[in-house]
Amino acid sequence: MSTTPTGTFRPSLGETHPIVASVNETMATLKIGREKIYQLLNSGELESYRDGGSRKVLWRSIEGYVERRLGEEAKRRGTAAYQATDMVRTTINSAT
Repeated sequence: MSTTPTGTFRPSLGETHPIVASVNETMATLKIGREKIYQLLNSGELESYRDGGSRKVLWRSIEGYVERRLGEEAKRRGTAAYQATDMVRTTINSAT
């Protein structure tokens, strides 16, 4: 487990992590901006709920999003990229 200079939690590969992440943690993890995060939330690509004044994003939906994107990339590139998708699934499943 590691944290950014601002104290944001960032799980390392193979480590367990909390069930939910803040929008800022999700942005840092996926390396995308706030506008894109809210597009993904509004489209249903990422699952979330409000907790008081903050929004919590489910880690399983973040992992699912990455898996779907890897699958799309694998189809675009051909069969070689499917191996990377399987490796990520194995890593995610062994971490939970």
